[in-house]
Amino acid sequence: MTPSKQPIDFLIYLILFGSAVFVNKYVLSVLNFTYPTIFQGWQTLVGGILLRILLSNKCLSVSATDLDKPGFISLLPSFLFFSAGIVASSKALAGMSVPVYLCLQNSLSGLLYLVEVAPGFRGGAAPLLASLVVLGSAVAAVLADIDMTFSDSPYFWMLVHLACVGVQTLHSRIADARYNDVDRLYFSYVFSVVVLAPASLYLEEAFEVLHFPHALRYDFYAGCLLSGVLGLFLNLSFMKVRGQNYFSCVDGVGRLITSLLALATFPDVTSTAVKVLVAVNLVSAVFVPVPIIKEAEIVDEATEPLKEGV
Repeated sequence: MTPSKQPIDFLIYLILFGSAVFVNKYVLSVLNFTYPTIFQGWQTLVGGILLRILLSNKCLSVSATDLDKPGFISLLPSFLFFSAGIVASSKALAGMSVPVYLCLQNSLSGLLYLVEVAPGFRGGAAPLLASLVVLGSAVAAVLADIDMTFSDSPYFWMLVHLACVGVQTLHSRIADARYNDVDRLYFSYVFSVVVLAPASLYLEEAFEVLHFPHALRYDFYAGCLLSGVLGLFLNLSFMKVRGQNYFSCVDGVGRLITSLLALATFPDVTSTAVKVLVAVNLVSAVFVPVPIIKEAEIVDEATEPLKEGV
């Protein structure tokens, strides 16, 4: 990536990130569409179809690799944790404010940094202190919500989501190296559609959704469609910029700005103490470097998928 394009790529990532969070929060909380297998199944269906079109028309700078039996076996844990993680994420975001949601997401980055970098004393004192503050403030924010019933609360689902993302991140290091990040995203989409469709029937969400009161609203259809499109392009943008200098700082600032905008947009009933802890977390997360799992496998044209003339 050339230095002149880096600010533009970061800006695209920030816009996609904030937009994706707001659209998902609107559908899940404002419209109260609490059917995660349906919602995430629709997201992955839209994302998978669009990604297949981009790959088929060679609109991305990478080509698809066919999934054979050894590859499927190697990537299967990633598929499972991807599907479980996105469902748990929807249930968590539906029941908590955007700032708290992003605060708890930050705890995973802080934990990964402490596990991977801090033991070798490679990162310096400031990032180490920031990681400790991020983890401590996230735990304190959860404990400060004394009214929660953890067994069936958004905090429980957030814990499931973070565990799935963490395991999936670590598994990516030992999975079949023939498959790049775009391959894994596409096959994860396909797997999720195949799994979530029967799951929605088994959990009876497919029948309950027939009585959804906002089913005929245009903003509901627009939100569901945008959630899938934004999710895909956010993933592609993340693959592109995650290995660049200053990404961790930009990502942290983006989460902070998104949280501030969300406070002015969505109702927030969290206590003052929790808000203070969340603010400390979001500010500290700006100084926590994101561990580089592997180099991004999408070159500069990845988030500009439509070639000239296509």
